[in-house]
Amino acid sequence: MKRKVTLTGANLVFFTFASLFAFSQFILLIIIIIISTVFGEFYARDFLIRNIYLLTFINEFIIILIPVLIYAFVKKLNFKEVFRFKKLKFIPSLLIIFMSVPAYFVALMLNSTVVYFLQFLGDIPVQLIPTPKNLSELLAGIFFIAVTPGICEEMMHRGLLLTAYEKRGTVKALVITSLFFGIFHFDITNLLGPVFLGFVIGYYVIRTDSIFAGMLAHFLNNTIAELIQYFTSSDREPERIVITSQEMLSIILYGIVSIIILGFFMLLFKKFTEGKYIYKPPISNIKVDFISIISHWPITLIILLYIFMTFIYLITL
Repeated sequence: MKRKVTLTGANLVFFTFASLFAFSQFILLIIIIIISTVFGEFYARDFLIRNIYLLTFINEFIIILIPVLIYAFVKKLNFKEVFRFKKLKFIPSLLIIFMSVPAYFVALMLNSTVVYFLQFLGDIPVQLIPTPKNLSELLAGIFFIAVTPGICEEMMHRGLLLTAYEKRGTVKALVITSLFFGIFHFDITNLLGPVFLGFVIGYYVIRTDSIFAGMLAHFLNNTIAELIQYFTSSDREPERIVITSQEMLSIILYGIVSIIILGFFMLLFKKFTEGKYIYKPPISNIKVDFISIISHWPITLIILLYIFMTFIYLITL
């Protein structure tokens, strides 16, 4: 007999990821310190850049996907229902493609706003993602940065967690899992963008009742980032992020225009996905939900871990 996913089970899987991620970051930090001490900071940075795809592969498949699959198999979950392995129709797919660019720029605006203010506290380092210099490097980047997260992260967030939290109501599930998606990145400079995208992507999945909508949207967002990096790369890559006031105003302008465009396509998307999914009503008020969620020890520890890692990041700026 197939069982249903539980909130406790989903939270434990999320906590397992967070624990493994924190442990892997600790081990990586030790390795970097050793390399820096013996060979110098340049070699430590070079080591990270040369192995970033391997680290990404380990993070996505071993730290994220395997705990999800182990839980699903041990609990004998109904994969089709829990992970929404259902056909994605053509028109919703097309609309998701059209919405990917404005959604990306809205998320960029949100992340850039955080970075803009944080840069007054200290230097914001550039994320160590290799800049593709040719077509083969671009394809490799798209595979590791777009394809693998599009599969692995969606299985956890819009598969396991979204289905589990729907017991509290569909809208609340979207809000909660989008917040989890922001926390999941453990990076304050990449918090608001993922929260926004988590809500939008979750909405796609709910409206189509297909996780493939989430995988497509996630893949497109990360691919756009890779393509922008590829076409705007220069011989000398900066080591820190600097956003001027004029650049911030431009980013906000692009973001506002993108919100308007996204809103228009969202209306079309809602029309073409009408009747595909029945929304679940909330089972309690917001206050009760909030207390219930953050008081569950796996989520409490994840939040504390996020606060701790954010604190360490801020004091090292």
